[in-house]
Amino acid sequence: MRKMIVTINTCALLIGASCLTQAQTGSSPVGAEGIVTASATVDKVDKENRKVTLKKEDGSKVTIKVPEGVRNFDQIKAGDTVTAKYSESIAMGIRKADEPPSAVQEESIARAPAGAKPGGEASMTTQISATVDNIDKSTREVTLTQPDGTKSEVKVPEDIKKFDNLKKGDQVVVSATDSIAIEVTPK
Repeated sequence: MRKMIVTINTCALLIGASCLTQAQTGSSPVGAEGIVTASATVDKVDKENRKVTLKKEDGSKVTIKVPEGVRNFDQIKAGDTVTAKYSESIAMGIRKADEPPSAVQEESIARAPAGAKPGGEASMTTQISATVDNIDKSTREVTLTQPDGTKSEVKVPEDIKKFDNLKKGDQVVVSATDSIAIEVTPK
């Protein structure tokens, strides 16, 4: 089996769907995860321009520009099967207002050594905190202020057990991780 790494945005084009997850809020972190797996067949490889045209399961085609960082691109051939596994997970928690809102982003990439079969994985984790400015208990809506000052209104689902413990000034901390692995199987 051969693996190839592409950006998370490219994966969205390949699978034609996004993972929608729902997370819960509580005094300790809780979360949700969604995983989508889809396959496509390599229809055409343009080695000179580093482009691969994939035929998706529904018959539609998408052409992807493969970044220079993808090693061993020359091993990909028409007829190979590309399987993409995209996962998204979200964890949320509440903390008291003793810290200012913050945002942090980390990325990791692992790729195959030179000369080996294409392979690798990519993930991106974003953690952001927001301050609770207003709570409407009757409609279950919360107004949050993000680190850049942007305000957002969020409807809190009924299954969130700790909603009644949420107070103005609390910090809501969200950690979201997107990851992608692409496997290329020769025909």
